[in-house]
Amino acid sequence: MSIVYNKTPLLRQIFPGKNSPQFFLKYECLQPSGSFKSRGIGNLILRNAINIQKKFTNQKMPHIFASSGGNAGFAAATACQRLSLPCTVVVPTATKKRMVEKIKATGANVIINGSHWKEADTYLKNHVMSKIDKSSIEPVYVHPFDNPTIWEGHSTMVDEIIATLKEQKIDIFKNVKGIVCSVGGGGLYNGIIQGLEKYNLADKIPIVGVETHGCHVFNTSMKLGKQVEFDKITSIATSLGTASISKQTFEYAKKYLTRSVVVDDASVIETCLKYVHDFNMVAEPAMGASLHMAYNVNLLEDALGHKLTPRDIILIIACGGSSNTIQDLQETLIKLKNQKRELSTYKLANFDKCNTQSILQQI
Repeated sequence: MSIVYNKTPLLRQIFPGKNSPQFFLKYECLQPSGSFKSRGIGNLILRNAINIQKKFTNQKMPHIFASSGGNAGFAAATACQRLSLPCTVVVPTATKKRMVEKIKATGANVIINGSHWKEADTYLKNHVMSKIDKSSIEPVYVHPFDNPTIWEGHSTMVDEIIATLKEQKIDIFKNVKGIVCSVGGGGLYNGIIQGLEKYNLADKIPIVGVETHGCHVFNTSMKLGKQVEFDKITSIATSLGTASISKQTFEYAKKYLTRSVVVDDASVIETCLKYVHDFNMVAEPAMGASLHMAYNVNLLEDALGHKLTPRDIILIIACGGSSNTIQDLQETLIKLKNQKRELSTYKLANFDKCNTQSILQQI
């Protein structure tokens, strides 16, 4: 166990449905920050802090600078709180007030700037980090996902998964048919791949990457065979809301033939609320996207390309997150359904109008 992240349980969970595979959930929601990001970001901060201390002794002090839509910044802040390090986090205006307050509660300095993560990140680099006194401060920049040291930290969950399955005498090669994880920028995915590579399993256990429609940049990149960047993010799953994936994510996806599934926002929110009802645990949309595969085995089977039996095991990374409450989920679902209803009414009205015009032209 690390000083900045927790060893989390891998537990069998029973979901509704007959003849379903066995689902094992890796509960990363039990990390200090409430999400898997504590592993990678904590690893990055701890390693840098140790190196700075060795290099500068007491001449310079590390200061952590992070940009984030929410969960990554909170992970950085909680790691800094544990290590007694100063931390500055820049978040965009879209970040929920609840998350901003949670980051502040760790003692971190929070700056709100930009309409999305990329703008917040640019402001951090150009206007915040550029003004620090480097004679006494050694800055440590923390990207939300694109850093090999972050991936190394995330890979530790695979070590724990392998150890748990061996303890339970489960044949990993024979029984584990896939790993489901949500994909944003690709940090979690990269970590899982690197963890599997360590055990020569990366080409044997397929990963099913799940995204929500509106931030499905991973799926789009795979379909087009090249890295793409979205102009804007329209999904409500803000934790997955990055306009691009890392280069390494794209390379891994091509190498290991990773599967990709895209789910609409309303379906994910409904899954989150089902999960609350069934297991008394709040899951934010990023985690709900992966849980959706357990509630909809047909989608999982379509992605894998074969049927699953009760003997088969699917691992789901319950990535966690601290942005949403039950009330948030309920209000979001109502909003999405209203938007859908308004769109349907608009389309129907225009359809009738077009039909009327067509009939009048024929008279």
